[in-house]
Amino acid sequence: MARGTHRISVAAYLVTLAAGSCLAGAPVQAQVVKPFKVVGGGIADYLPLVPGVPSGHFAVGQATELGRYYGEGAFQVLGFNPDGTANFDSAVPFVFTAANGDRLVFTYGDTSNGAAAPGKVTLYPVRGGLFVAVFVAEFNPVPALCTGRFAKVIGGSFIMTAVTEPFVLGAMDPVGYGWAGEGTLVYKKGH
Repeated sequence: MARGTHRISVAAYLVTLAAGSCLAGAPVQAQVVKPFKVVGGGIADYLPLVPGVPSGHFAVGQATELGRYYGEGAFQVLGFNPDGTANFDSAVPFVFTAANGDRLVFTYGDTSNGAAAPGKVTLYPVRGGLFVAVFVAEFNPVPALCTGRFAKVIGGSFIMTAVTEPFVLGAMDPVGYGWAGEGTLVYKKGH
């Protein structure tokens, strides 16, 4: 009986050794996951009601690793839902620029770049026939466009919530907003 057990142990050892040899040839990319938080606010050119028509927006604020930032991009409504909400995404990537010029670039609500779902905007009526919009979207990095200290970003995401100031629905007027987000960024370790 001991002899049979020994054979199984040798066989298990050989299988383990073979598996280890196969894995040793596969490159393992070391990575570092860091928490990411962002706050700020800015102005959208206007809030579009026509799907596929982009509106530019900019923001200033503070973010992990970025410090004080300036950022800009554009968003678009994708379509309206039966519950009165609308789906949206970034028409172009949003570029956060640090004080020294380093760039951290994201798309948001873009399912082709890893977002679980398009962003969702909900309108809330307020006094005097005005509305407030609440936007919620997953931001995902675009590693090929990140520079400087963000050149090693390879993944991660965060959820951003933006709330507008009251506005006239359908107007083409600029609309102020504040936003905050939290999640993680994944960096490639080493060179």
